Amino acid sequence: MAIDFSILILIGAILITSTGFLYIVRLLKQPSILAYVIAGIVLGPVGLKLITGQNEIMALGELGVAFLLFGIGLEIDFRALKDVGLAAVTGGVAQILLMFGGGIAIALGLGLGWTISLYVGLLLTFSSTMIVTKTLMDRDEIKSIHGRVMLGILVLQDIVAITALSLMADIGNPSMITIIFFVAKGIGLFSIGIILNKYIFSRIFDYAAKSHDILFLTALATLFGFIGLAYYLGFSMAIGAFIAGLAMANFPYNIEISGEASALRNFFSIIFFATLGMQLDFMSLANVLPLFVWCLAGLMLFKPVILYIIYNMMGYGKRVATSIGMGLGQGSEFSFIIAAQALFLGHIMHDMYSMFITLIVVSMVATPYMMKSKNRVYHIISGMNKKIKISPISKNLIEGMENEPKKLMKDHVVLFGCHRMGENVLKYLSSVCKDFIVIDQDPQILKKLKGRGVFCIYGDAENGEVLKKANVKQAKIVISTIPDIYASSFIISRTKRDNNKVKMIARAHSKDEAINLYKAGCDFVLVPEFVTANEIVKFVSQFLENGK
Repeated sequence: MAIDFSILILIGAILITSTGFLYIVRLLKQPSILAYVIAGIVLGPVGLKLITGQNEIMALGELGVAFLLFGIGLEIDFRALKDVGLAAVTGGVAQILLMFGGGIAIALGLGLGWTISLYVGLLLTFSSTMIVTKTLMDRDEIKSIHGRVMLGILVLQDIVAITALSLMADIGNPSMITIIFFVAKGIGLFSIGIILNKYIFSRIFDYAAKSHDILFLTALATLFGFIGLAYYLGFSMAIGAFIAGLAMANFPYNIEISGEASALRNFFSIIFFATLGMQLDFMSLANVLPLFVWCLAGLMLFKPVILYIIYNMMGYGKRVATSIGMGLGQGSEFSFIIAAQALFLGHIMHDMYSMFITLIVVSMVATPYMMKSKNRVYHIISGMNKKIKISPISKNLIEGMENEPKKLMKDHVVLFGCHRMGENVLKYLSSVCKDFIVIDQDPQILKKLKGRGVFCIYGDAENGEVLKKANVKQAKIVISTIPDIYASSFIISRTKRDNNKVKMIARAHSKDEAINLYKAGCDFVLVPEFVTANEIVKFVSQFLENGK
């Protein structure tokens, strides 16, 4: 019997092409997702037409979504969301209702039918848990106030998306019995995950953790078990994978499981984004161009504005509200699943499906750029807000966490970041120096610092207003322990521009990063790995010389 290697050739073509484009986008300092999408465009029907039959690749892409959502479920810490839970639910529900209603209004206004209008509303409602989480982690903002609120909103959106997927078969005319039946099945699937998490998985994983292989295979078996159960109940495999991740979250082994699954997740995510690129059909956009433009504006303009207004009115301040809005201005993985299911059910035609996919991809690729430009947008909005007043209905919650000095400090020390390395620096400063101020984005750290009477400011290192508050123009020393090389470079160059006498100290992860920081104007760069290696060499040398 002849063996068909075509699927392996297709996968190989995707990986080779993606690797080539990844080198290019990294040289240009662009997000990786761009390389994978471009690879799909080049290989697919729009480009070289090397891959046209996509059934097997699409199946792998759906498995990629499953692994991605499994990893997201593993990393969701509900305990970390409790401080912002009410704000996430209140603001999230308001955003969902406004965007869903706005999407329906746009489609109906363009003369589309009721069923398609419902799909447009769903498309604009949800944001990408995967893209947002990865961006927050890359920028070290996962524990910031805006990061926690965004994660809370995303969890709420995912729950609503799962419910929407359950009702899609009757989306044009859903009966009350159908709604109750599908919601009951969804609640049942979630309940199984909660019960297993609380009463069974703890014992199983305690035993499995004794063996590395057993732990990993148990996690994979659980993943595919939930995928099968979800499929049996009429849900997508992605929903089962997400609930499997939630069922194993908050265990001490979830980090190890996530780390082991990361290689599979990365592999399938490349396939997933490449399949998105293959499905882009720019020619078909001509038939639905007005809808595409309105929907793109809805995702990347109206949704951020709505979220900004909601959270500014809730008292989170303009800066945090801007970050939340800019971070959630994209389509979702669930939007992709909803669009594919709508095409399968015959609710939408192929040109509408291509428009949905193009919209999701464009907005996802744009997210890292939006997050990077949030400070520039914040200043623009602040200027507009002076003319158009948006008064908060409660006091600014950020101000309650800060402990600013009554007057600007002079000849003082400014410390950016107060985690492990920053905490040790803070202990030294507390013992030898009275004039210093700490800048951090973690609310828990700010609460502790304020309780100890330490001057502290909630802030983004790349925010010029924060630098003004800390008065870096007249500082003696500025120290950056934050891991983001770009943020540290901004602090150094901006501070040196205004104060060439200040001494700048920063950390880096590698020799190349250290060189870039020195080029930005830093006076001393510490690479922790080099220091640790030198200490090990010193210890080994002493032991070999005298046995002590």
